[in-house]
Amino acid sequence: MKRILLNGKEYREYEYRNETEFEKDVIANAKEVFGQNTIYINLKKLLKAKHKHGSIPDGYLLDYTVNSNPRLYLVENELQVHSIRDHIAPQLVQFAFNYKHNFLKVKNIIVNYMVKNNIGVDAIAQKAGYRNADAMITDLIYNEKLGVIVSIDGISEELLELKSLFRFDLELLQFKKFINGKDCLYLYDKFNEEAELSNKLSIDTILVPAEEKGFKEEFLGNNRWYAVSIGINMLDKLKYIAVYQKKPVMAITHYAEIANIDLYGDTGKYIIYFKGDATELKRPIPLNKKHPRKAPQARVYTNIEKILKADSKTTLDDIF
Repeated sequence: MKRILLNGKEYREYEYRNETEFEKDVIANAKEVFGQNTIYINLKKLLKAKHKHGSIPDGYLLDYTVNSNPRLYLVENELQVHSIRDHIAPQLVQFAFNYKHNFLKVKNIIVNYMVKNNIGVDAIAQKAGYRNADAMITDLIYNEKLGVIVSIDGISEELLELKSLFRFDLELLQFKKFINGKDCLYLYDKFNEEAELSNKLSIDTILVPAEEKGFKEEFLGNNRWYAVSIGINMLDKLKYIAVYQKKPVMAITHYAEIANIDLYGDTGKYIIYFKGDATELKRPIPLNKKHPRKAPQARVYTNIEKILKADSKTTLDDIF
């Protein structure tokens, strides 16, 4: 069992007794888990297609972190003790099927919830280019690709395989509780941390680190790169990929325009295909030797203009 040591106090991992108890903690910390610019709609309503089994999502999430691109998600709060094959996976399939046949009902559920709880989102809708909240909710339900968020107290390799099996966007968020007497700590994945960052930096580029062999064989040789962790709310924002070559080069040297991003097998990660050959920068952007820890160990995000406008004084410190 995992433990956290904080200021001399040991916190042990808490085992939730049931899903209701787990869900209560997730909802109580919804703004931290899902982001400040989200609305968690804690409403359970049956969705059912004719002659089919019904399903009841735990809730819905309206995410407006990216002002120009709000999204609506179904939310399911789960415990890792539940069988993936017999419980979680079938439930997600039912969500997807029943959602497709209940667009009008879902719209009415959400709109009525907003009205009943005096939640005004007209301003959010207008920032995104909609006439009003009703028009926005209608478009998100009828025209946007389905997104599902599963918050769970532990993520297994088998659970990650689900991302490669479903045609809808699936995000897995781990949420754990640690206790010491009446004190408690939470360890969690934040849903839209990348989107919050992208608002500030106008992100359109993913920067990946590469060893020499992989760089030559894949980035240059096959015009692709994998396996990359990317949040589902970032997929539509990425237009370019740039590469930081590790030792002995230690610099950003190439970039490419992204053709498409697909799931990479059953890893829960993605493979990025380029539109053509990677372009070599006229001037590599080196690591600042005064800040060696700035070298990226995993993917980071930036803006392509920062890379293309780099001059002789530019280092990695200026890129992200």
